[in-house]
Amino acid sequence: FGFDEVFSSIEKDKTHQFATQETVFKGIGLPILENALDAYNGCLLAYGQTGSGKSHSVLGDPSNEQEKGLLPRACERLFDMVNQRRRDVEQQGSAMEVSILASYLEIYQEKLYDLLVSTRSDLQVRLHKDLGPHVPGLTQTPVKNISEVHELLDFGAKNRVVGATSMNAVSSRSHAVFTIDLRITISIPGGTKDMHSKITFVDLAGSEKQKKTGAAGERLQEGIAINQSLSALSRVIQALAGTAGKNVQPPFRESKLTLLLKDALSGNSR
Repeated sequence: FGFDEVFSSIEKDKTHQFATQETVFKGIGLPILENALDAYNGCLLAYGQTGSGKSHSVLGDPSNEQEKGLLPRACERLFDMVNQRRRDVEQQGSAMEVSILASYLEIYQEKLYDLLVSTRSDLQVRLHKDLGPHVPGLTQTPVKNISEVHELLDFGAKNRVVGATSMNAVSSRSHAVFTIDLRITISIPGGTKDMHSKITFVDLAGSEKQKKTGAAGERLQEGIAINQSLSALSRVIQALAGTAGKNVQPPFRESKLTLLLKDALSGNSR
């Protein structure tokens, strides 16, 4: 495997500097935000076996300045970057309008559920010729500051499916997908300049082996669905990276996760 960057998670490691949550954000999250402001889609995936710290890296403790994860840090920084962009535009004598919408869903055993509503109904992923992959009926909430984002994260976390296995007492049993829809309109001589991008944060359910987790019954069925979905994601990424062979098309339709992430992983994305 080739890695762009490796972060040390061992505090007593004398060889490499311990990577704090802020260190990881600056290395991974900040470039995605910079591209999003230039109208490129971005996607951050947390992948690993159950109990490896994916949810800690993505969410952490949003109320703790040191321990908050990539997602709350990215949203906080995004508001700062948007405000700075607005000031720069206004100094040049133009006007700028911004719309930021947030959605939060989970994929549990190939079923989509809106985490921002109390009732659970199975939603569907549709492919629109102009909009690309979208989920009819999914809640999109306008957010204007980091406090409103924290409220959504807290509400969604309480609705997400977790369960105990032999490897993790609070194992995430679903993929959680938090999406920021960013639209910027800048007035220019003779018209407007419109920019649209989406930033997708995915806290994947942990890959697992039945013998290690001791899963049975419902937990076993969850594990099978998780592994099948992760395998489909792996095949899509291999096809996009060109390691699956010549002329192999990414099999986005193999799972709801990969279909949902189609625009986040290909096309207008960085």
